[in-house]
Amino acid sequence: MGSDVGRLTREAIEEIRTAANIVDVVGVHVSLRKRGKTYVGLCPFHAEKTPSFTVSDDRQAFYCFGCGVGGSVFDFLMRVRNLTFAEAAKELADRYGIHLPEAPETPVQKRARELADLLCEVNEAAAAYFHRVLLEDPAAGPARDYLRRRDMGPEIIREFRLGYAPARWDGCRRQLLGKRISLQVAVQAGLLAQKTEGEVYDRFRNRLMFPIRDLAGRVVGFGGRALDETLPKYLNSPESPVFHKGRILYGLPVAREACRKEGEVLVVEGYFDLLALHGRGIRHVVAPLGTALTVQHVRLLARLAPRAVVVFDGDEAGMRAALRSLELFLREKLPARLLKLPDGMDPDDFVGQRGKDAFLQLLAEARPLFEVFLEESLVDYDGSIAGKVRSVRKVAPFLKLVDSRVEQESYLQLLTRRLGVSEEVLRQELGLVGAPETEWGRRHAEKRDDTRVPAMEEVVARILIHYPSGIPLLAEAGILDEFEGQEWRELGRLLEKHYRTGGILDLGGLLVELTSEDLRRRVSSWSLEENPWSEENASLRLREYIEGIKGRKGRRLDDLRRLQHEIRIAEEKRDEARLGELLARKAALVARRVRGKANLTKGEME
Repeated sequence: MGSDVGRLTREAIEEIRTAANIVDVVGVHVSLRKRGKTYVGLCPFHAEKTPSFTVSDDRQAFYCFGCGVGGSVFDFLMRVRNLTFAEAAKELADRYGIHLPEAPETPVQKRARELADLLCEVNEAAAAYFHRVLLEDPAAGPARDYLRRRDMGPEIIREFRLGYAPARWDGCRRQLLGKRISLQVAVQAGLLAQKTEGEVYDRFRNRLMFPIRDLAGRVVGFGGRALDETLPKYLNSPESPVFHKGRILYGLPVAREACRKEGEVLVVEGYFDLLALHGRGIRHVVAPLGTALTVQHVRLLARLAPRAVVVFDGDEAGMRAALRSLELFLREKLPARLLKLPDGMDPDDFVGQRGKDAFLQLLAEARPLFEVFLEESLVDYDGSIAGKVRSVRKVAPFLKLVDSRVEQESYLQLLTRRLGVSEEVLRQELGLVGAPETEWGRRHAEKRDDTRVPAMEEVVARILIHYPSGIPLLAEAGILDEFEGQEWRELGRLLEKHYRTGGILDLGGLLVELTSEDLRRRVSSWSLEENPWSEENASLRLREYIEGIKGRKGRRLDDLRRLQHEIRIAEEKRDEARLGELLARKAALVARRVRGKANLTKGEME
């Protein structure tokens, strides 16, 4: 659940979880009716006519079989209200009359919080100043004229508190001094720049100002568009303790409720694209701050809605930018579509010339981003054998990241038809590729654990959700610690921790502690699905897994012994090159043992 959990005591979180019945909490937002042992209703996270949203009183979990959103009572409240974990916990605590003590702040945490509060206060004062100048100052006439030409009415100006930084070197500085605000703090906030010791001046001059707010509505920075030939045309606040371009999106607090209602979030490229859509009643829109989408951006999008639509400019650069974001969406398991605009048009141009209805029609026709990527990847296929190899190698790493087996199967069949390569060969090629060798994957390979779903770990964990009585068997054999991947090992540890005598699993407690949102979703879906195994078959699969792991561990020990023997020989021969190679192999093998990776394939189980 992230750092928010650390600020709240575990005892308080457990007390809230015990008191907050998920059926009652969900029932405030969704009309539920009982169906067997569960409750069903229309999903609040996507539009549907037939209920696919399911809540379990016994499991204290929810899952939508339509859009794939699921988790604990905290997950539900976080998503339906766009809250952080701490905010959701506090809201539930207030509802159930629970005193919520926070873990004491360290001196470092206190200083960081106080600085963040101070920077936001300074930014808020500057935003009020820029907004007042735009509305009242005669010098802002050209800025007002520019906004009228861009069809930005007074409602948009007020809602987004657009402003104007006058063409002066000391306009903002004088305003802040008049409010007795420290100029050094203003420098830290990026409102003022510093030439020499003690000499500061306004960073933003003769620019239309866009206050940038976080999800809580605090002004954390600014974007400024030049109204003359000054470069750069768009200037953002510099990075600060509260402002990070790669972690924030423009329009967040205004869009959050609309995203929840629509069940999706639109991503456009620029401020005016967003404002033009807002002005026509399309409010579930956000925009990055002149940067490419980052993994933090996509995680933020996932907090807003269960689906995303990328709306980039209808030119070659816009298409490249959209397709570059594909891997991020796949890795974060956020379904994404691409709304393709006509060549040479951006959203601002399009709605201005063709209107809202035409845009909504394009939105309805938006296609899955991966589907567009697949077609673009095959555009240059020339029918040659080399062309087939290039196409498969380009697509394979991304296809491995597709979460839905149904989608993956469909794309495999499309490739088979287009390339004339059998599906079996394509599957073998997918199996031969190790960690996905995409550009983003190469850059981040050393910074992350493997994000692929280990097939047998998924099967075993799924069995244990249905048959918790198998947990002690695997725990005693030390198998749960051998799950592949950091997130899956955490799940193994929590399965053991939340197992109760008598074959009972405290699933609600497990979901609250499980840090991976993707795994919380998977575990919730397993808990509410129809049991796919008989007890006999489940027991057999678990025992096979144990034997497979034991065999794997034995082979690793044999490998270590052989390596140690070869190392002694290389030392005796003083073969430094060979010794270096062997020591590196030993270090890698030992590291894998320490991390507890099983790396077990399905074939080793059968």
